[in-house]
Amino acid sequence: MAASLALAAGSMLVASPASAAVRGPSETKAPVQPAISFPDGDSAGEGGQIAIRFDANGDTRVTRFRYSVGDTNLGSEVLAASDGTANVTIDVGSVTGQRPVYAVAVDRRGRLSPMTQGSFTVSAIWNLEGQALDMTTWLPLEGATIRLEPAGIEFVTGPDGAFRFAVDPGLYNLVGTYAGPPSLYGSSQQFELDHQKWHFDLYLYPDSGS
Repeated sequence: MAASLALAAGSMLVASPASAAVRGPSETKAPVQPAISFPDGDSAGEGGQIAIRFDANGDTRVTRFRYSVGDTNLGSEVLAASDGTANVTIDVGSVTGQRPVYAVAVDRRGRLSPMTQGSFTVSAIWNLEGQALDMTTWLPLEGATIRLEPAGIEFVTGPDGAFRFAVDPGLYNLVGTYAGPPSLYGSSQQFELDHQKWHFDLYLYPDSGS
């Protein structure tokens, strides 16, 4: 009987380390915090698309990623490849400016990694738009020539007096002329354009030389 108990005790001593070896220390940890990158660049025009890549940094236990754009609800999901990466292409919509992306990695046991944040920029297709207006009538001017300086770009207005420019960020001013009759002229002070969309109405006054 004593020999049997000794054998049983010896079996228990052997079983415990064997079980720990099967699980391994990595099996007890949450997934590694993923990386977010943008393979085709981190900017897109409004209404366009952008490619996003999620990378588990070599953690092959990761089976999928949960992510969201603009908030932290993580309402979208994509399966990970065998190397712990995944790629998605999303519509960026019409909200211009910087947009945050949030993501977590999920392993086969359903455990979540810490959250990662990345960001991309949505640029306005027209980053400057407005109307040319006749200051004497307050009506839109058709046929006015609006020049953006120092870019040297010109736009001739239609019936609604509207003009639009797509240019790089920088300092600019507007100059407007209208052949008439009567001839009209107007200019703006210098202003700064960035990736946001600007609206600027340019008022044209009777030209003192006419």
